[in-house]
Amino acid sequence: MSNQVIAVERFSIDLGGSHFIHGEVKAVEDGIAKPVLVLSHGFKGHKDWGFWPEVSRRFAEQGYYTVTYNFSRINARSEGQDERVVAAVSTVSREVRDIEAVAAGIRKGELPLANEADSKRVALLGHSRSGGSSIIYAAEHAEVGAVVVWNGGSTPIRPTSEPGAELSPQEQAILADIDSNGERFNIVERFKALSIPVLFVQGDADNERLLAQNKRLQEAASEQHFISIAGGNHTFGAVDPYEGTTRELDEAFAETNRFLNTVY
Repeated sequence: MSNQVIAVERFSIDLGGSHFIHGEVKAVEDGIAKPVLVLSHGFKGHKDWGFWPEVSRRFAEQGYYTVTYNFSRINARSEGQDERVVAAVSTVSREVRDIEAVAAGIRKGELPLANEADSKRVALLGHSRSGGSSIIYAAEHAEVGAVVVWNGGSTPIRPTSEPGAELSPQEQAILADIDSNGERFNIVERFKALSIPVLFVQGDADNERLLAQNKRLQEAASEQHFISIAGGNHTFGAVDPYEGTTRELDEAFAETNRFLNTVY
């Protein structure tokens, strides 16, 4: 365990329309500009879910300016905003826009501890759905230097309902977003076009859909980096409330840190 003192500071980004991103920066405060690592939680998670506080601290100890944040849908939901308002900010398109807002804050030096960040060295790490969103963002923004996907990278799932049942407002919004962005959301093609290094860390006990997608991704760009975590489920064995690390999570962290060290 490192004995380094990690500075922790919170931030908020006003997106307008009563939408906010709330986040947190962790870094060793020594005046040395560090590579930036933006950590994005999964669709059912949040920045303080399970392993994120520990994982972000560990990366900070390894010399990264780490940024964790809640996608804007989390704040909209916690404030009790109208169901259709929450639905509108629950799409993949909005997720990519939220990543852009965080990246813009880094680029402009508007986040806390800005003198500790080297905004020209930015990597993204996304879990589950945000892994795909991170691929999309990187494909559209040249400043990203590397991407790591933990148990994700799937093309967005089309919501379906039981016979006679209607889709929820959130499901309707997600479906409309997918239908309007077929080419943009084709993760395999977006991934193939990337010239930057990408690492997929995939638990071999995750769901079959993600395992099949991971195989397709390997076939599409075998020169990229793929790690299989034996026995790893969708959260590498971690739970919320957090009960501590697991072998699978430790392995995912170690492989990710090793990969990022080759980039930065």
